[in-house]
Amino acid sequence: MILLVEDLERAVEFYGQSLRLGATDGDPGRYAEFDAGDGSVLLLVKRDGSIAPMAAGAAPNAAATLTFTIPLEGCEAWKKWLVQRGVPIERETIWVHGGRSLYLRDPDGRKLEFKTPPVAAPPKPVVIAKRKDEDG
Repeated sequence: MILLVEDLERAVEFYGQSLRLGATDGDPGRYAEFDAGDGSVLLLVKRDGSIAPMAAGAAPNAAATLTFTIPLEGCEAWKKWLVQRGVPIERETIWVHGGRSLYLRDPDGRKLEFKTPPVAAPPKPVVIAKRKDEDG
Protein backbone atom coordinates (compact mmCIF):
# COMPACT_ATOMS: atom_id res chain seq x y z
CA MET A 1 0.00 0.00 0.00
CA ILE A 2 1.33 3.43 -0.94
CA LEU A 3 0.15 6.51 0.94
CA LEU A 4 0.97 10.09 0.00
CA VAL A 5 1.44 12.14 3.17
CA GLU A 6 1.70 15.88 3.81
CA ASP A 7 4.26 15.69 6.63
CA LEU A 8 6.51 12.65 6.34
CA GLU A 9 8.11 13.04 9.77
CA ARG A 10 4.69 13.23 11.45
CA ALA A 11 3.43 10.19 9.49
CA VAL A 12 6.56 8.16 10.33
CA GLU A 13 6.06 8.98 14.02
CA PHE A 14 2.40 7.94 13.85
CA TYR A 15 2.83 4.68 11.93
CA GLY A 16 6.07 3.73 13.68
CA GLN A 17 5.36 4.78 17.27
CA SER A 18 1.56 4.85 17.63
CA LEU A 19 0.76 1.89 15.35
CA ARG A 20 4.02 0.08 16.16
CA LEU A 21 4.91 -0.87 12.58
CA GLY A 22 8.55 -1.73 12.02
CA ALA A 23 10.48 0.55 9.66
CA THR A 24 12.32 -1.41 6.96
CA ASP A 25 13.70 1.29 4.64
CA GLY A 26 13.49 4.97 3.92
CA ASP A 27 15.09 8.21 2.88
CA PRO A 28 14.37 11.08 5.30
CA GLY A 29 12.33 13.78 3.63
CA ARG A 30 11.29 11.52 0.74
CA TYR A 31 9.77 8.20 1.84
CA ALA A 32 9.55 5.58 4.57
CA GLU A 33 8.77 1.89 4.28
CA PHE A 34 7.14 -0.23 7.01
CA ASP A 35 6.44 -3.92 7.49
CA ALA A 36 2.64 -4.07 7.76
CA GLY A 37 2.53 -7.80 8.57
CA ASP A 38 1.66 -10.87 6.50
CA GLY A 39 4.22 -9.88 3.86
CA SER A 40 2.54 -6.49 3.28
CA VAL A 41 4.50 -3.28 2.95
CA LEU A 42 3.27 0.23 3.77
CA LEU A 43 5.12 2.92 1.82
CA LEU A 44 4.72 6.52 2.99
CA VAL A 45 5.73 9.07 0.35
CA LYS A 46 5.98 12.81 0.91
CA ARG A 47 3.22 14.32 -1.23
CA ASP A 48 5.38 17.08 -2.71
CA GLY A 49 8.57 15.02 -2.78
CA SER A 50 10.64 13.94 -5.74
CA ILE A 51 9.15 10.42 -5.94
CA ALA A 52 5.51 11.45 -5.32
CA PRO A 53 4.54 11.41 -9.04
CA MET A 54 5.75 7.80 -9.35
CA ALA A 55 3.92 6.81 -6.15
CA ALA A 56 0.67 8.46 -7.24
CA GLY A 57 0.86 6.61 -10.56
CA ALA A 58 1.44 3.29 -8.77
CA ALA A 59 -1.62 3.65 -6.51
CA PRO A 60 -4.25 5.71 -8.35
CA ASN A 61 -7.24 4.05 -6.66
CA ALA A 62 -6.09 3.87 -3.04
CA ALA A 63 -8.55 2.32 -0.61
CA ALA A 64 -10.79 4.66 1.37
CA THR A 65 -10.02 2.70 4.54
CA LEU A 66 -6.75 1.05 5.47
CA THR A 67 -7.51 -2.10 7.51
CA PHE A 68 -5.16 -3.84 9.92
CA THR A 69 -6.15 -7.30 11.18
CA ILE A 70 -5.61 -7.85 14.90
CA PRO A 71 -6.36 -10.87 17.10
CA LEU A 72 -9.63 -10.72 19.06
CA GLU A 73 -7.79 -10.95 22.37
CA GLY A 74 -5.67 -7.94 21.39
CA CYS A 75 -8.54 -5.54 20.73
CA GLU A 76 -8.77 -4.13 24.27
CA ALA A 77 -4.98 -3.77 24.48
CA TRP A 78 -4.91 -1.85 21.18
CA LYS A 79 -7.77 0.35 22.33
CA LYS A 80 -5.93 1.19 25.57
CA TRP A 81 -2.62 1.74 23.73
CA LEU A 82 -4.14 4.11 21.18
CA VAL A 83 -5.88 6.17 23.87
CA GLN A 84 -2.62 6.38 25.85
CA ARG A 85 -0.87 7.65 22.70
CA GLY A 86 -3.52 10.35 22.26
CA VAL A 87 -5.02 8.71 19.16
CA PRO A 88 -8.80 9.22 19.32
CA ILE A 89 -10.99 6.25 18.44
CA GLU A 90 -13.83 7.56 16.29
CA ARG A 91 -16.02 4.50 16.51
CA GLU A 92 -16.06 0.96 17.78
CA THR A 93 -18.20 -1.72 16.17
CA ILE A 94 -19.11 -5.19 17.36
CA TRP A 95 -20.09 -7.24 14.32
CA VAL A 96 -23.01 -9.68 14.23
CA HIS A 97 -20.63 -12.67 14.05
CA GLY A 98 -18.53 -11.50 16.97
CA GLY A 99 -15.67 -9.64 15.31
CA ARG A 100 -14.80 -6.12 16.43
CA SER A 101 -13.50 -3.02 14.68
CA LEU A 102 -11.86 0.13 15.99
CA TYR A 103 -11.90 3.14 13.64
CA LEU A 104 -9.45 6.02 13.85
CA ARG A 105 -7.70 8.56 11.60
CA ASP A 106 -4.07 8.97 10.64
CA PRO A 107 -2.44 12.44 10.72
CA ASP A 108 -3.57 13.06 7.11
CA GLY A 109 -7.20 12.24 7.96
CA ARG A 110 -7.24 8.77 6.37
CA LYS A 111 -9.65 6.31 7.96
CA LEU A 112 -7.92 3.32 9.59
CA GLU A 113 -9.63 0.20 10.88
CA PHE A 114 -8.28 -2.30 13.40
CA LYS A 115 -10.41 -5.38 12.78
CA THR A 116 -10.58 -8.75 14.51
CA PRO A 117 -11.69 -11.93 12.74
CA PRO A 118 -15.28 -13.06 13.31
CA VAL A 119 -15.86 -15.37 16.26
CA ALA A 120 -18.40 -17.51 14.40
CA ALA A 121 -18.65 -18.22 10.71
CA PRO A 122 -21.57 -16.51 8.98
CA PRO A 123 -24.49 -18.79 8.19
CA LYS A 124 -24.46 -20.49 4.82
CA PRO A 125 -27.08 -19.25 2.37
CA VAL A 126 -30.16 -21.40 2.08
CA VAL A 127 -30.77 -22.70 -1.43
CA ILE A 128 -34.43 -23.13 -2.26
CA ALA A 129 -35.01 -25.67 -5.00
CA LYS A 130 -37.60 -24.89 -7.68
CA ARG A 131 -40.53 -27.20 -8.03
CA LYS A 132 -40.84 -28.99 -11.35
CA ASP A 133 -44.20 -27.39 -12.07
CA GLU A 134 -42.79 -23.80 -11.78
CA ASP A 135 -41.98 -21.86 -14.93
CA GLY A 136 -38.41 -20.95 -15.44
